[in-house]
Amino acid sequence: MIKGKNILMVLPAGPDYVDFCSLLTKDNFTRLVYTEEEGFVFLDEHSDIISVVIVDIRLARESNYSYVEKVCSDPRFASIPIIAVSPNPPTEEDMVCFKMGISDFIVPPCPWPLLSQRIYNAIRAKDSATFYEIEDMLKMLPCNIFLKDAEAKYIFSTKYWRHLNKGEDPNWTIRGKTDMEVRRDKDNARKAYEADMRIISTGKGTRYVIEENEDGIKEYLEICKEPVFDDDGKVKGIVALINDVTELETLKRQTGKE
Repeated sequence: MIKGKNILMVLPAGPDYVDFCSLLTKDNFTRLVYTEEEGFVFLDEHSDIISVVIVDIRLARESNYSYVEKVCSDPRFASIPIIAVSPNPPTEEDMVCFKMGISDFIVPPCPWPLLSQRIYNAIRAKDSATFYEIEDMLKMLPCNIFLKDAEAKYIFSTKYWRHLNKGEDPNWTIRGKTDMEVRRDKDNARKAYEADMRIISTGKGTRYVIEENEDGIKEYLEICKEPVFDDDGKVKGIVALINDVTELETLKRQTGKE
């Protein structure tokens, strides 16, 4: 699961982690340092290649988690998880590590599939956090960008446009819903759903313009949709955007131009 990852290990010298290090080194590039100071210097110079940092909980505790805090607070390392490791079961005192930014706590020895999966999960969780940061930036664009799964259900949308049937629930989310469930304009909702089904079945994108009349306001929205494929070439979802082209479409209709 984590084959080919670059792992920085900040562990004290001694026999406690010999087998653990050998296990990780087998299919991955690993760099072992013995102090947190060395760990930060290496990460400072090579953060672009490091996927995960593994630190001995005793070293972290002795420095009052200064290394952990320093790494977690630096934007350059935002996507790099830190995993605590200990030769002994964690104590109640150790549990503070999660408040300091530790992603997981591992006590060797443990089966390789479990170890691999937990490190992979930590990396993926950090990647997801970075995704949400990107999502926040996308919200600044004037267009609306959204993703759907292979059942034409929304995964996320950068904006909730005003043509949605959101009701009064402040915690309402578009995630997991189709256009038929969320749009008040059922004709355009059906058109969107049918377009999604064609993309999923044919693997070909589409572009079209719809007219919306909501609260006495006429708008024209351009919908651009493209399929997203998995490693086997099968459509696993749709990426799309909505552009407000009201001014251009109104001008076209006034001048009789298509």
